[in-house]
Amino acid sequence: MGHEPEVAAVSSRRQATPPLTRVILNPTSRHGSGRRSRPLIQRELDRRGVAYDIVQTEGPGHATELAAEAARDGIPLVVAAGGDGTVHEVANGLLATAAPPPSFGLIPIGTGNDFVKMVPGTSTIVEAIETLARGIECPVDVGLARWNGRSEHFMNAMGTGIDVEVVRRLRRSRWLPGTAIYVGALLRALASYRPLPLRIDVDGATHEQRIMNLAVCNGPSIGGSFRICPDARFDDGLLNACVIGEMPMHRNLRLVPHVLRGTHAGRSDVTMLRGRRFTLARRDDGPLYFQLDGELRMAEEGSVEVVIEPHRLNVICRRPHGSGAHA
Repeated sequence: MGHEPEVAAVSSRRQATPPLTRVILNPTSRHGSGRRSRPLIQRELDRRGVAYDIVQTEGPGHATELAAEAARDGIPLVVAAGGDGTVHEVANGLLATAAPPPSFGLIPIGTGNDFVKMVPGTSTIVEAIETLARGIECPVDVGLARWNGRSEHFMNAMGTGIDVEVVRRLRRSRWLPGTAIYVGALLRALASYRPLPLRIDVDGATHEQRIMNLAVCNGPSIGGSFRICPDARFDDGLLNACVIGEMPMHRNLRLVPHVLRGTHAGRSDVTMLRGRRFTLARRDDGPLYFQLDGELRMAEEGSVEVVIEPHRLNVICRRPHGSGAHA
């Protein structure tokens, strides 16, 4: 990623009154690590002289409400402290306002942290807070799903097929560590999953097939370590997709390690696509279930449209090495 402008929304106010940073903390992230991490977050922010307040979420959807409120109040920097679900909710709250959204910061506390993996300078809590204090704005793309008169943004990926069954099982497998959660849920889902007949339209070109899984990605990985779309970038104005077609169980099992390494492109029954607009529709009757950053949704009419919104949010990332500018 090349050199980007400094965080004007933040640095321009440092000359007089320090800006207020709003940290939205999910206390239940990663088995309660969010709650246990609060003293460390406060200590590291205090060490760097950051003017901040912390608000904790109280349940599903609350982070979206808190982020929208922060945006309406003119808070210049809003930080998601949690996992991919918290990132998803905060981003949707920021994007729900009519005015340009605040800058978006990240503190990783989740299990998978798929979106955080793309952002330079956010691999640990301490590193992420250093980036919040001294980083720059990185404009990033955001995905948007539309169905049944509804719409919702996603930061990392949306998916349908076995992805949905995996997400359902994840909610009953929280005792395992990150990648093991996803692998365990995937193996159990493979044993009973039936391929989904799907029509896939990508920028006007149509594909029809029975799929095991389809992931439309803004970033390269899902499930913490599965590099499902290894060539995806969150700043290129495009969405990447991986379509895994119908195949027997033993071939699915052999494919898993290739997806973990990101070496599955070009293999039999794997199709990689790229475009700005995807339409996914069932070829039979029934609703289409899908996930957005791990959040389950249902299109009653059996179809969903997915588009990319280029450079929709400014995420705080690490300053490029050798930059002489001061934040």
